Amino acid sequence: MKNSEFITGKVPITKEEVRAISIMKLDLVKAKRFIDVGAGTGSVSIEAAYNYPNLEVVSIERNDDSLELINKNVEKFKLNNIEIIKGYAPVEIESKVDAVFIGGTGNNLNEIILWSKNMLVEGGRLVANFIIVETFNETLKLLREHDFENIDVSVLNVSKLEKLGRGEYFKPLNPIYIISCEKGRD
Repeated sequence: MKNSEFITGKVPITKEEVRAISIMKLDLVKAKRFIDVGAGTGSVSIEAAYNYPNLEVVSIERNDDSLELINKNVEKFKLNNIEIIKGYAPVEIESKVDAVFIGGTGNNLNEIILWSKNMLVEGGRLVANFIIVETFNETLKLLREHDFENIDVSVLNVSKLEKLGRGEYFKPLNPIYIISCEKGRD
């Protein structure tokens, strides 16, 4: 989905190139349940729910402006497979999930990593995106400490062609650190 398809506001959106890679790494083809932590505009939740209509999506967000955008986008795309939870992860969720996406942690990183490990089925996928190097490094350390397996790390640098005077140039976006891994055996 293109960024322009989403209703946006002042809340940052996970850019379409980052979403494409992150959703692919979540491996949602056979998944039944998926959690999006720190959902922001809901772009990851919306695209996952739209592309996988049999997937139950749980979108967790604490910011009121973000929640309003998620609801507007759910309505726009006529989705009925997203549950929106206003809260600060970790939150109480009844059953295990196949995948967790972490888009924001609100300084609650260790608790979210431990909670995600508890929520995931064996072999379940966790994907996290970061722009801040220190948060990326801390996450990588915690995933290793908590015995996540098949940890894969990428840095995505995207630049967009824009006009500049009489010519054009590639305007760079923030580099994004993408971590993907699996829950090992308990």
